[in-house]
Amino acid sequence: MLQYKIIDSDAELNVPLEPLLAKLPSWRREQALKFKHEQGQRECATAYLLLSEMLGFQPEFLVGEHGKPYIAPPQGGKMFFNISHCKAAIACAVSDNEVGIDAERIGRYSERLARYCMSDDELARILSADNPDAEFTVLWTKKEALLKLTGEGITDDMKSCLTSNRMNGVAIRSGFNAEKGYAYSVAYHNDNENDNDNENENDDFNA
Repeated sequence: MLQYKIIDSDAELNVPLEPLLAKLPSWRREQALKFKHEQGQRECATAYLLLSEMLGFQPEFLVGEHGKPYIAPPQGGKMFFNISHCKAAIACAVSDNEVGIDAERIGRYSERLARYCMSDDELARILSADNPDAEFTVLWTKKEALLKLTGEGITDDMKSCLTSNRMNGVAIRSGFNAEKGYAYSVAYHNDNENDNDNENENDDFNA
């Protein structure tokens, strides 16, 4: 089971912060208020509320391997989730297995950074793309989503991570919203190797 949803950050800009914070459990409110700026506080609060909406209850986070949080639902068992937020979008994924999601605002990419973290094939894709900035951002979110699934975070082998054994049994779905200016990827366990896909504008998914 995989479910994920991406919403536009600007859709939440007109919602006052205090009512958002009031909907949170105290521990999540404390986490939100650790962000220095109101934008970060709003994104943190909205991400949790989005996750709660998807689950149908307000979860508490337990800590698993590599420090990754997971959820113990009321009906028992273990449920995995991942959250990402940026100035353009807020993303959440829920699964019965490890999952990673990343959303990033599309900005002008740095060729120096691309040469550091992209393989030669990936760099060629970026340079030949109609929208190199979007192509770079999609590839970056794929790498981040995969490494969030594994719990490793950013590593020294960013160039090869999408072709490494980390991809065994893992599929990645990606897309971008050109109008709102963000890209996203979700990495999840799936034995169907052909399930990797790009799905522009698909911001709500269940499987």
